[in-house]
Amino acid sequence: MKFAPHIVATLLLAASLASANSYLHVADSCYAARALRANGDKADAKNARIMKEAYRKAMEDSTVLERATEGYVKTLYFCFRFVAFEEKDRQIHLDSLMDASKSAYEKFPNNREIAHVYASTLSMWGSERNTLSSLKEGVAGKVRDVATAAEDWQILGRAHFLLPYVPLILSWPDEKLADKYLTMALEKNRKDIYNYYFLADLRYDQKRYDDAMELIVQGLDEGVRPGYILEDKRARWHLKELWKIIDRKHKDKLSPKHLEDGEKIRKEIEAMRNANKKK
Repeated sequence: MKFAPHIVATLLLAASLASANSYLHVADSCYAARALRANGDKADAKNARIMKEAYRKAMEDSTVLERATEGYVKTLYFCFRFVAFEEKDRQIHLDSLMDASKSAYEKFPNNREIAHVYASTLSMWGSERNTLSSLKEGVAGKVRDVATAAEDWQILGRAHFLLPYVPLILSWPDEKLADKYLTMALEKNRKDIYNYYFLADLRYDQKRYDDAMELIVQGLDEGVRPGYILEDKRARWHLKELWKIIDRKHKDKLSPKHLEDGEKIRKEIEAMRNANKKK
């Protein structure tokens, strides 16, 4: 049986793409299962290595370059947060993540997933260096600009909340805008538990303890998403830690409803502690 030349060319191209894209398939599969074999809140290092290598290989295929690059920087960000490494190597890992996310963002500035990783990494990178030096170098402004362009209200709101107002150097952080953007982030995505935590943290800072408690309860009620097991477990931990502070320092300012909610959280924490002791 003979095939026309253009058909042969099409078949060869398809075979080539299938081979190249198999790396992307492996990487995506590993990323989807990134919580598999986790020890506590630490991910399996072997799975992480496979993810990174497969995404690097997939990035050699120009037809899937953006998707593979997105997966690669998301993997590096996940590994920095959830794969165990020696504390002395922390800056090395953070610098590597910084370089990769910056390069990815420069290639694909309209990719919002890449922008989120880059803005988050910039924020961490700046905060772990000399704060004043980072401010003078414009790191905070870059975080703001990247988050604004990507309409990443979570990052933008958090920046307005956490960054200090420094006359002549950093004059744009504004608590009212923090409130606005963190509220927008929650309205945009009520499944992301960090949106509840960040807004609750702001409400606590505003001494609105009942409002903070309501957000804590709502966030915990979301449970854990199958595709974000480690991320959501950590966000839930943050919510519970914030509740502990409110319960310890401001319990007398809570409504009866939220006092009752607090007792439910306490029982859940105790039940988890007892279950862990039995393992």
